Amino acid sequence: MPRVTLVEPYWDFWESSVPYDLRADRAAIGEAVRRALPGVEWVAPEDADATLVLQTMATPPAWTLPLLGDRPVVVWAAHRGALPSGFDHAAITTEGATVGAPMLTSLLVREGRPFELVLGRIDDPATIDAVAEALRVAAAAGRLRRARIGRVGRPLDGYACVDADDALLRSATGIELVPIDPAEVRELYVAVDDDRVRELEAETRARYDVEIAGDGLERSLRAACAIDDLVARHRLDAGALNGHVPEIRFGPEIGIAPSFALGRATTNGVPWTEVGDVLTAVAMLATKLLGGAAQYHELEAVDYETGELVLASSGEFDLALAPGARPRLVANDWYAADPHVGACAVLTAPAGPATLAAFAQVGDGFRMIVAEGAFTGRAFPATGTANGGFRFDRGLRAWADWCRAGANHHSSATPGALGPALEGVARHLGVACVRV
Repeated sequence: MPRVTLVEPYWDFWESSVPYDLRADRAAIGEAVRRALPGVEWVAPEDADATLVLQTMATPPAWTLPLLGDRPVVVWAAHRGALPSGFDHAAITTEGATVGAPMLTSLLVREGRPFELVLGRIDDPATIDAVAEALRVAAAAGRLRRARIGRVGRPLDGYACVDADDALLRSATGIELVPIDPAEVRELYVAVDDDRVRELEAETRARYDVEIAGDGLERSLRAACAIDDLVARHRLDAGALNGHVPEIRFGPEIGIAPSFALGRATTNGVPWTEVGDVLTAVAMLATKLLGGAAQYHELEAVDYETGELVLASSGEFDLALAPGARPRLVANDWYAADPHVGACAVLTAPAGPATLAAFAQVGDGFRMIVAEGAFTGRAFPATGTANGGFRFDRGLRAWADWCRAGANHHSSATPGALGPALEGVARHLGVACVRV
């Protein structure tokens, strides 16, 4: 639910222009708006993810600017109904949203500050829907701008394509990369008590068809508890981990790739990538904040006869990829040669509209890259991981444009057509957006 603060610009200069209590009249509009948007949590400015400016009349914009803080802004030029008969000076005052709104937006444009603008009546369902969607997008961007993404170790050797400059990312977007030594994951893993592991095992057996047993399952559950503790300790919103290090996969204590731990955390709202991919962590957090899935994946291969690409992962997952499905939990065959083999989930994206989102550093800036298409419903269960068939709306030529835009080999996959929403998030975030 978007956490929003409501700003209602008012100017007593116009009170003598109407034959009734103008302030009380404007307050009544504000109350009507709160009732009309039940999917919004109205909060104080310091607790808000976004600001809704309810512009109903002409007001000095310089008075409004300080009330906006640093939150993403939605401006609603709002009216109550049809124009009154005998339109007069009083009506010019009370129906002056189309005067007051450009007074404010002109200054926002001058300052280079992004905003969304909606024009419409407070009793119009289509307008209400447009405001609600604008607030959903703005609130997602507001949370993303304050996000803390854990960087556990450094990316896999040579994987410069998944890396980003920490200071540049913070300066450009507000996102903070939190450095974490892999040894801390091992420390938390060792500290997990057996009762927590048994509790998580019961939860897991209730949610999955468990087809892995013994040492691999035990290590996977303990690693999941450790990731939970790491998130809590550092107040993380997402994470990028390189598990292929002595402290994690190649060590005696953990000894597995923690795919189940990362997938469980992602499913529960804190997306994680592997190989230290901080860029895809940003994209995954964006799709998750918009209410979608955050399936970490690669586009593995192409079926040229159908135009489908095989979507799969190395064990990471988000159960929101296949809502309502009961996944299998199996041994992760990507690492079958290791002394210990952890768990991962097998599930297939059902047919329907879908979106891929990537995030890229381009020169001294960043961009969101978005591709809309469809999950075809085709399953690839032999991959042993989360999987599906994906087809770009524009066909395979879109894949080339995807690469030209700067996407690396990982991205976030989600059911639903989230292109416009992701473009809005990028605009609020102050970065470019390329839709292919």
